[in-house]
Amino acid sequence: MFDAPAAVAAKLPHLPESPGVYLWKDAAGAVLYVGKAKRLRSRVRSYFGSDHVTSVKTQVLVRLIASLDSIVVPTEAHALILEANLIKEYRPRFNIALRDDKSYPYIKVTLQEPFPRVYVTRRLVSDGARYFGPYTDVGAMRRALNVVKRIFTVRSCHYALLDEVPDRPCLDYHIGKCKAPCVGYQTEADYRGMIDEVVLFLDGRTADVIRRVRDRMQEASAQLNFERAAELRDALLKLDSLEEPTVVVQVEGGDKDVIGYARDGDDACVAILRIRGGKLLARDQRFVENVEGEEDQAILAAYLARAYVGSREHAAELIVPIDFDDRALLEESLGRTRVIIPQRGPRRELVQLAEQNARHLLEEFSSRRSRPRNGRRAPSTTCSANLGSRSCRAPSSASTSPRRREPTRSARASGSRTDARAAPSTASSR
Repeated sequence: MFDAPAAVAAKLPHLPESPGVYLWKDAAGAVLYVGKAKRLRSRVRSYFGSDHVTSVKTQVLVRLIASLDSIVVPTEAHALILEANLIKEYRPRFNIALRDDKSYPYIKVTLQEPFPRVYVTRRLVSDGARYFGPYTDVGAMRRALNVVKRIFTVRSCHYALLDEVPDRPCLDYHIGKCKAPCVGYQTEADYRGMIDEVVLFLDGRTADVIRRVRDRMQEASAQLNFERAAELRDALLKLDSLEEPTVVVQVEGGDKDVIGYARDGDDACVAILRIRGGKLLARDQRFVENVEGEEDQAILAAYLARAYVGSREHAAELIVPIDFDDRALLEESLGRTRVIIPQRGPRRELVQLAEQNARHLLEEFSSRRSRPRNGRRAPSTTCSANLGSRSCRAPSSASTSPRRREPTRSARASGSRTDARAAPSTASSR
């Protein structure tokens, strides 16, 4: 049992018994914790009762509380959305945190512009653009962006068309990478049609893009526009060559996000398998921090609220391994997305695959963190199979290796030159 600070005790009688969000702050005004409540007054009062006595984390939090801010909202779904946004804004130390939550890049398509651009960004802004990501594998993001630039003639300039217009087209036009919409060589309707195909491609719907490009090629050929038909034919060949390698595995149709969860003590990892059009296209992951004393259901709920609430990229099905308290609120806030907890069948097999990925990622994370900072490994038996030999040997040490003869002066000079040349390759091999 704890006594409420004077600033909090003065506000308690005036808090409503309705949905809302509360922010605990310390003496310096820093936000310690953001939480949501179905009944705001009861939830805030419970922190100073006997409900949280067994939670060491909450005991430390309560001792640091100096003041309280609260926001009343119409429904619990609104409270869930507001809580997720405030946690992203303040990053409180006592909330469950997604590791590197804001560091992953996105591919942004500026659909709000007359002639949209496609580029990489790390900032999510509600400006009408379409964001694809986040990409936890930056290499995969770069490859996707390179494919877009190779197949589609997306402009790379930063002009605010139609307000800013250059005098002449840039180099991209002359080398065939852009059709110069900036100077009127390409119409807005034609450019917008190409951007629609870029969006489909980034969304993993390569088959739809291929079908649209083939129809346009046949239409251009029927109109005797053979130059345009040849351009579309070349784009079609590139798309055909890219279709198969992007497919990891074929599953039953539809768009799904499959969640896998693994935990080892105070470390947790969430793996996401993104399935579009029945094809497993990508895997993302998040490592979760500040999970001491938290239940698995609470950790999963915190991740889903943070990752999906407010995001425009929703699959029709969100498949999760376990049930959690805010499931109905999450479904309400996501609109048409259904949250499914499968017990058997193909969906359950997908969850098991996602959980296997989460365990593997967590083991890798734990091994990297336990490795010494100087990067040197503990002595172990080493094999030279990578160098073409199958023999194995134990590493030598100063205590076990025989004493070498002192080299002659010429040998020392030759050896020093050899070592100086070999040093960079040795360091890189480590």
